Amino acid sequence: MKKSFGREYKKEFPFEEKYLPLSHGSYGAYPKALQPIIDQYRQRAEQHPDRWNRFEVRELIEDNLKRAATLLRCDPKDLVFDLNASTAANNILRSFPFEEGDKILCYQTAYVNCDKTLEFLQNYKKVELVRINLSYPIEDDDVIRLTREAIERENAKESGKIRLCMLDVITSVPGVCKPYKSLVKLLKEYDILSLVDGAHSLGHVELNLTELDPDFFFANCHKWLFTPRGCTVLYVAKRNQGFIHPTVINYAFQHHPDPTDGSTFKEEHLPGVVDVIPFLCVGPALDYRESIGGEEAICEYNHQLAVEGGKLVANMLGTQVMENSTKTLTANMVNIELPIPSTVKLSDYEITRFFMKKSIFEHNSILNVYKNNGKWWVRLCSQIYLELDDFRLAGEIIIKLLKELEQ
Repeated sequence: MKKSFGREYKKEFPFEEKYLPLSHGSYGAYPKALQPIIDQYRQRAEQHPDRWNRFEVRELIEDNLKRAATLLRCDPKDLVFDLNASTAANNILRSFPFEEGDKILCYQTAYVNCDKTLEFLQNYKKVELVRINLSYPIEDDDVIRLTREAIERENAKESGKIRLCMLDVITSVPGVCKPYKSLVKLLKEYDILSLVDGAHSLGHVELNLTELDPDFFFANCHKWLFTPRGCTVLYVAKRNQGFIHPTVINYAFQHHPDPTDGSTFKEEHLPGVVDVIPFLCVGPALDYRESIGGEEAICEYNHQLAVEGGKLVANMLGTQVMENSTKTLTANMVNIELPIPSTVKLSDYEITRFFMKKSIFEHNSILNVYKNNGKWWVRLCSQIYLELDDFRLAGEIIIKLLKELEQ
């Protein structure tokens, strides 16, 4: 009989006994059940480095890509591994053949590293960034409307049209879901390539890349899927594989004038001399998740806990959860408004650091605090090793720190 999710599962992760992990979405965590597998692989790698690196690891990588492809519902031939989401974004954006004057559509809620990569392209490839401002909480219909209006507005100009759009499945800050399926469909109407940042998606929400059919997609496995850091899957549709090369070029590089020529795509993205063991833990992580109830049960518990926990903390603070009328913003991360008075004379950076350092070093937890649309919020993550009382503890920590901040 499987035990119920909650604090009992905290023992299955290598956390400090009194640590209250409220930000699983930042760095993830893997269960102790994976440690013997990790140790076994590490031992094999050192027993015969040549056999391991030249032959054995390739087959193991492909096996784990096949497991990831089953979860993503796509062809494993369209998947490769990368170290993290930022690297995957750079592989796509820095190797794609943008021309001077090309436009990239993006949102101000893009993850900072990805956004900085766009800034890099703006300076080095002379592309133009078309930013859409989203003031959360916002309705999904308004996200789609603002996107369509931006496309129509740019297409009406004499300058170049939009070549690519970068969008999220779930944004990092604020930690909310985007109507990514409708957005990808909208982009196809205008012949705009879609780059979908799914950093928080795998192990968090149900995905079907065959049905979605994005041009590019990447997702971390170490955030919500329970693999060690860092492990990311990068998907490139066959029609675009000739365009994409890793940021670190290897022996297999070939220039492909034809974007559909993916003959070297897999070989070019084989990892060099790096720690590939996190890549080999996708299968074991999925086995563990299946043993405790499976994807649907895990996501259902986490979502319900996020909704109930967010409501509890908001009631304790006398504020609100960041949500829209159709309740589509919250998956397994919930954002709660913080009642920080305007009389606090610290900079935004100082307020953010205050909550982060105090929560870590004085309360053995973590509070991700940020400013959005003129208000202060905290992002809390649910997970199978947490329960409602942990959110109550989070609320108590927040109340203590608010009092300290006012003083």
